[in-house]
Amino acid sequence: MFKSLYFRVILIYLSIVFISVLTGFLSALLLYGADGSIEMESELQEKAALIIDLYERTQPDDLPEFMETAAQLSLLNIELFDAETGETVQFNRGEDTLLSKLDSTVTIPWYTGDNRYQLSVSNDLPEGSGMELTVLLCIILVTGSLLVLVATRYLVKPVKAVTSVANQISTGNFNVRLPEGRQDELGSLWTAINDMADDLGQLESERQEFVANVSHEFQSPLTSIKGFSTMLLNEKLSEEEKRRAAQIIRQESDRLSRLSDNLLKLAALDAGSHAFHPVTFDISEQIRRSVLAFEPQWINKRLQVEMNADKTLLTADEDLLIQVWTNLMSNAVKFTPPGGKISISIQTKREHVEVRFFDSGAPIPVEDRERIFDRFHKTDRTRNRKVDGNGLGLSIVKKIVGLHKGSITVCTTNNDGKSFVVRLPKS
Repeated sequence: MFKSLYFRVILIYLSIVFISVLTGFLSALLLYGADGSIEMESELQEKAALIIDLYERTQPDDLPEFMETAAQLSLLNIELFDAETGETVQFNRGEDTLLSKLDSTVTIPWYTGDNRYQLSVSNDLPEGSGMELTVLLCIILVTGSLLVLVATRYLVKPVKAVTSVANQISTGNFNVRLPEGRQDELGSLWTAINDMADDLGQLESERQEFVANVSHEFQSPLTSIKGFSTMLLNEKLSEEEKRRAAQIIRQESDRLSRLSDNLLKLAALDAGSHAFHPVTFDISEQIRRSVLAFEPQWINKRLQVEMNADKTLLTADEDLLIQVWTNLMSNAVKFTPPGGKISISIQTKREHVEVRFFDSGAPIPVEDRERIFDRFHKTDRTRNRKVDGNGLGLSIVKKIVGLHKGSITVCTTNNDGKSFVVRLPKS
């Protein structure tokens, strides 16, 4: 229970009250110590003796009237106890209050004639007690205030730490951390801030990497375009050389166009601005059309392409999924060596449809199987330098599959090629 900040604040408040009252009580003992009590009792005994002596000298007929008059004149509270009858009579006694409990009282025996009495004499708070009470209250107030200042510093210190870390995070320093180990609400807040700093640091690293990759992907074709356009200005070039330079400029321009289109698609998918229109259609027919669209490329590389699929109905966004099959088929054609094999199969499971794209190209290393879906990631930049692509295709695929509440994985069987497996819910 005491791990909660709420109960801790209550405990601190009650402790301050208790310590302040205890300090005031100890101060009262110092102000009204034993010496003061003895002096007060001696004074009361003298006054009680004077009252008895005055009665013995005057011998008034009415004892109660005498006692009442004496009590009023001396500003004392008198209590007379008759030992024979057991009766107690009070004189000049006001109402009992909290302060009346602080009154000093002296009781002495009194024998007059055949009567035996006990005379109790007490007084109200002495003169100046109001000032002393004021001092006492000031002591309690000062003690409480000092304790509140200390407790406030204790409570505010972790809040200041949070503020300091938040300010550093706002300036871009995502490596700063708050100490962990607290078990109260502040501990939960510190953990959340540390997690936020981790996430922001990761996002910043991804942003910087993204900017660097985009700059690189744009810079390479732009450099080629600039170089070959400069060559075209050379009048000594043959027609064949000019034609080759123009073809390269066109290829690099197409590469820039595809890169721009992919970036726009990713931006639209990230922002959720792409309208989602699910319809029921035959997914096998859609994949077959996507495969046939690459027929010139796989015929040129003498690839063996097979597709094993029956009619399979699926409820999904048709326009988005065709982008998935197009990107997967494009990758399969690009990374399958000449004379290799591409196989596409569709299986209907209990709750989902499984689409598998297999190619006999080089398998993907285990350490890269998760990162291949990151933007601009390429498993082997040196080997694939001449392979057209910008590393955005699989990112788009994963994003679209995720929008359909599905999954995509890559696996290798006996180090012979690789398979991209897409699982989509039936509805």
